[in-house]
Amino acid sequence: MSSQNIKLQRKNSMTYFDLIAWITENKKAIEGCIIDNVFLIQNTQNTYILKLHCSGRDQELIIEPSKRINITKYNYPKISSTKITELRRLIRGDIITNMYVLNKERILILKLKRDDKKVIVELLPRGVLVIADKDGKILFASEYKEFKDRLIRIGEIYKPPPSIEPNIDEIEKLIKKGNIAKGLGIPQEVANYLSLQDSTPDINVIREKIRNLEISIINGEIKPCLVEDTTVVPFYLDGCKEYQRFNDAIDDYFYTITQKELSEKTSKKISEEKQKIIATIKQIEDSIKDYEDKENNYRQLGNFILSKAYEIDQLLLNNRAKSKKVKLNVDGVEIELDTSLSATKNAMRFFDEAKEYKRKIERALKSLEELKEKLAKIEKQEIEKQNEIKLTLRKKEWYEKYRWSISRSGYLIILGRDASQNESIVKKYLRDKDIFLHADIIGAPATIIITQDNKTISEEDIYDAAVMAASYSKAWKVGLASVDIFWVLGNQVSKSPPSGEYLNKGSFMIYGKKNFIKNVKLQLAIGLILSENGVSVIVGSEETISAKTKYYVVIAPGDDDKERITQKIIKVFSRALPEINGLNALKTEIEDKIPGKSKIVKTSITYNS
Repeated sequence: MSSQNIKLQRKNSMTYFDLIAWITENKKAIEGCIIDNVFLIQNTQNTYILKLHCSGRDQELIIEPSKRINITKYNYPKISSTKITELRRLIRGDIITNMYVLNKERILILKLKRDDKKVIVELLPRGVLVIADKDGKILFASEYKEFKDRLIRIGEIYKPPPSIEPNIDEIEKLIKKGNIAKGLGIPQEVANYLSLQDSTPDINVIREKIRNLEISIINGEIKPCLVEDTTVVPFYLDGCKEYQRFNDAIDDYFYTITQKELSEKTSKKISEEKQKIIATIKQIEDSIKDYEDKENNYRQLGNFILSKAYEIDQLLLNNRAKSKKVKLNVDGVEIELDTSLSATKNAMRFFDEAKEYKRKIERALKSLEELKEKLAKIEKQEIEKQNEIKLTLRKKEWYEKYRWSISRSGYLIILGRDASQNESIVKKYLRDKDIFLHADIIGAPATIIITQDNKTISEEDIYDAAVMAASYSKAWKVGLASVDIFWVLGNQVSKSPPSGEYLNKGSFMIYGKKNFIKNVKLQLAIGLILSENGVSVIVGSEETISAKTKYYVVIAPGDDDKERITQKIIKVFSRALPEINGLNALKTEIEDKIPGKSKIVKTSITYNS
């Protein structure tokens, strides 16, 4: 169906049609998942990340009440809070058993296995995230709200917003005027897609078209489409960017909005602080000018009095009986003088006033310098914050859910983070000609080099993968200096044990000859790649990292915990790259790549200390 030229306003939240399309597409991907953890997105009040573990794969579900729900590939900066601690207590470790829409509204229900709890996500205006028990009693709410017809508060029974009964006469009036979308309470993008502006004004015919669209979406007829900076829809609109998956279209669309909102929010906060300082600077500069004028005036008057001392002394003598303070006109200059003092002492009084204003100028100049330094610091902070947003809000590649590296010849190396991921990468990605590696120690990741057709893997590439397999094994945590690694072809690895035996999760049978690499050093290089898209963190053998960047450090097992060694690494990078602001935003990413307690044994970077 063709889209009409009715201008669409920028979408700020998912519609009912978006929600049913997303559920239809992602129901199987969400149901059965375990909620591993819960976070709040940094610099937001009410945007949550649920880390899900789903049949050997991990994914992050972003929930933003009043706006959206989707699986995200973006690396949003995560934080905890008192509210998050309570949310974790209620749902962490629980399993999502069902996902559906409530009452044909923009309300999504995630049914949980433990105690039949429900996660309720309202995408309506002023919507909330609620956890309710099997009887509907609210156990958690992202915000406490009191509406005319419902109360969102712990202990209350959850009630969805009441349905609004349509006024048929009002609807028909709006339809006749051409306001079909408003009349029927549907998004304008749906009216455009269904060409309702060209339709008969028969309300039943129009409703039938809308119902047919709903049914087609529920049946899986989804054509994801993104109109840049305007909307994202599950059907085709002229001029849109088409996607394979609706979830990815939603993710990209709202990522752009979130990035802008975080950027604007940060800029606004810093701008307000800047304006206060600028106003104070202006005030002090005006005061300095005033002080300078007064200092100069008092000094000139003092000099004038000294130059006319004899004449002024006579005038003071003549006026002494009249008043202690008198205003005298001397050669056209009016001066207020003290008749109890001589001309010279009156002059000194003016010089003392000039000195006091000079001291005020000095104090004001010191304050001005401090304020200008503070302003410069805030302006630098503004740049850093904007860079932090750019650095942290980036799209993740599929393999970033695992540990990973790129060998010096460009082969992808992936490693499991736990037994489930070990199982997952072997089942999903290990092909016959790929290389499988494992440390010769209990407690080590399954490691795979994903080969490329018609290309031969070199010993150097295998060594790069061996360094990763060694470094992320238990050997690092127990403080060994080196460990042996073996490698085989993918077709030598099997999940089928000999008859009568059993393999634990994440364990495999190896058939045929093992190739050993002896005494692989436990040393890992962590580097920064600078590109037009920003800064990214890479990890691997020193040989592979040094070929990709000149900014890296090498770590080995040591005494500093992960947080402390991360701070030291960021300090090294920040000194080497003073022009790159916001490197602190990479803290979580760098820390994630550190196997355990460590020490820096080498840095490629030289800088002025």
